[in-house]
Amino acid sequence: DLADLLVREYQLPFRTAQLGGPLGAYVSEDMLDLPADDEALAEAGAMLGHGGIVVFDETVDMAQMARFAFEFCEIESCGKCTPCRIGATRGRETVEKVLRGENVAANIARVEDLCELMRDGSLCAMGGLTPMPVLSAIKHFPEDFDKPAQLAAESEPPDEDSHQGNRL
Repeated sequence: DLADLLVREYQLPFRTAQLGGPLGAYVSEDMLDLPADDEALAEAGAMLGHGGIVVFDETVDMAQMARFAFEFCEIESCGKCTPCRIGATRGRETVEKVLRGENVAANIARVEDLCELMRDGSLCAMGGLTPMPVLSAIKHFPEDFDKPAQLAAESEPPDEDSHQGNRL
């Protein structure tokens, strides 16, 4: 199971793990008893993908990681289809509004709708899978999306390395 692979074997501090690469889902601690096979993970909304696993400790901000997923897609998108090309940009912008505390519930609902559009309307896996880390972060770590608004003076996104926690 995942617990043997991620936590018990290496004795790592654990908050979440991203399975399957940068577009893979985040799993919470209560999912660690899942068997590490395709069917069980797919049923739980995750996948092994190419087999990449990144473990994060308690310092990670999952709202920032959702922002990063959209930013990654925005940069890597070929631009061929509108759901991916425009969706990634609008997704990043909308998560940034959440991070600033602007209309949090409405903007999370907007992100969820956008993710559905990207998943169903994108031409390739890039746009179709970008929702996986975003939606799993919202589902498993809602507290990270409901933090008080940052100071108004902090209009720029945080430093690249300050939000991604300690990768182990």
